[in-house]
Amino acid sequence: MKNRFFILIILISWAAKFTSQCYSHQITIDGIKSNSLYKTPLNPEVKQYMTADLHDVRIHDSAKNEVPYVVLSEPLLKSKSDFIEYKIVSQKHFNTYSEIIIANPTKDKISNIAFNINNSDAYKYCAIEGSEDMKQWYSVSAQQELSLAYNDVYTNTYKCIYFPLNDYSYFRLLVDDWHAEPLKINRAGYFKNSVIAGKLNDVVFTKNVSEDKVYKKTIVQLSFSNNQHVDRIDFKIKSPRLFSRNANVYVNRERKLKHNKTEKYREVLFGFELNSNSPLLFDIPYLNEKEVFVEIENKDNPPLEIESISCKQLASYLVCDLNAGNKYTLRFGNNALKLPEYDLSNFVSSTPQLLPEVELGIIKEIPKLPKVTTEKQTTFFETKQFLWLCLGLGSIIIFFFSKSLLKDMATKKED
Repeated sequence: MKNRFFILIILISWAAKFTSQCYSHQITIDGIKSNSLYKTPLNPEVKQYMTADLHDVRIHDSAKNEVPYVVLSEPLLKSKSDFIEYKIVSQKHFNTYSEIIIANPTKDKISNIAFNINNSDAYKYCAIEGSEDMKQWYSVSAQQELSLAYNDVYTNTYKCIYFPLNDYSYFRLLVDDWHAEPLKINRAGYFKNSVIAGKLNDVVFTKNVSEDKVYKKTIVQLSFSNNQHVDRIDFKIKSPRLFSRNANVYVNRERKLKHNKTEKYREVLFGFELNSNSPLLFDIPYLNEKEVFVEIENKDNPPLEIESISCKQLASYLVCDLNAGNKYTLRFGNNALKLPEYDLSNFVSSTPQLLPEVELGIIKEIPKLPKVTTEKQTTFFETKQFLWLCLGLGSIIIFFFSKSLLKDMATKKED
């Protein structure tokens, strides 16, 4: 009996461990060239299979050991008070490159320089050098991409160049102008914390627009393939030229009532105003849904002609310490897990832009494993044989009892 109980305990514990290792998807991590901290990008295509708080995510090495990580996200917006402007000493353009020199008179220790640049969609390379006397220059960052995404609302934008922490009196930006005309740089400075606006990724969705003529409202249905985290919604309105409309974002919910009844209701997540005099970019406090609705109040006005809607997600990363001689796999979709607690969080900067980025392979779905069942050992008294035996004995007893009763009745008649 003790042996059976011991075997049962082993099977249950093995089944629990077996269940805890069930992930729905996995991706190989590539591009590790040296032993260093790396950032693993979590784009919308990947995050749609993860929980909102990422408690179901783990990284494993080739020996299936768990690799600690820290979750970092780029900020939506930084306060303008974080920007310290520096004087542009000179701005020159040569045949194949531009040279911009800024002064750091107080020798602040800085790790980025932010340039306010006129709108452009140019794609360039640049380098940062440092000097104490503007004669002898030293390399700070050899080659970086200087790509600019043009802005539909503002005539200029900030671009941050990141580099290792330095305190030179002068910094020089060298921009490659082989393939495009020089950039118009208006200001230069340093953000004490990070970039003024984080990188935003496009979230794929389908859109359906309908008109409620009775209540004079426009309903826009946004459907995602899975639950998606959205940080910003951008609108482009084709007509009319002047408009001011209140709008709400809501989701349809369902809750259980007493007596096995259910009730459907609408939960409003947030509201905003679509106004032709303001940018149609709306930061969202929190949204992680598979389907959302935007309800626009038209009142007695004609419905807005919506040219396009885009949903944006702030770039987020898993930062971990990786070795070039190892192979790593990102696994996710295991809801049995809890949020991990790693020591690494005490050693990672809050600025993910400074770290090299790994390459992710193709998302692969992990086949569901068969459920582990433990058969209950039945005794003889729980078998069909015992049941038939009981029925047989019962029939025999009833037969003899009936026979005895009939015999007694026959004897009484004779008397």
